[in-house]
Amino acid sequence: MKKNAKKLRGYSAADMFLWLLLLLCIAGIGIRIAVGDRSMLTKGIPGEYLISYVATDLHSEYSDYFSEGMEYYLEDGTPFGSLTGDAVFTPTREYLEDENGQYVASYSSSGRVDVKGTAKVEGVMTERGFLLGNQMYLGVNMSLTVCSTEMTADILITDISKVSVQN
Repeated sequence: MKKNAKKLRGYSAADMFLWLLLLLCIAGIGIRIAVGDRSMLTKGIPGEYLISYVATDLHSEYSDYFSEGMEYYLEDGTPFGSLTGDAVFTPTREYLEDENGQYVASYSSSGRVDVKGTAKVEGVMTERGFLLGNQMYLGVNMSLTVCSTEMTADILITDISKVSVQN
């Protein structure tokens, strides 16, 4: 009888340890789901935001594709947003070597331009950054490729701000 009692106690302690370990694993998974990156509990401010961008060294013929209301998408087809206002075009800055071996800044005479503008997008601003359409994090100084039905351009994000409510 003593042998059976010892076996029962040893088995019971090991069994309790395994059950406790299993419960801790389940609790850990639950906590990870509740506070993870794609959680429903992610604190953020959803709404419309303005993304300021710069696209450099483009053909000047692209000016028609940067007008107000043009819709842009990411490479995978995810909606990016629509342009607000017409973009500002400036000749692309070039650095050329002069006769003394010094580099001098000048502006392109070949029709290449830099484009600055803003796009209205839907997303959530979280503590970690801006989440475009609940799918992709974007941040200032981040480059990405956007597409319209007519063209594709690489842009550099220069600012992200909440659209102010107009009365």
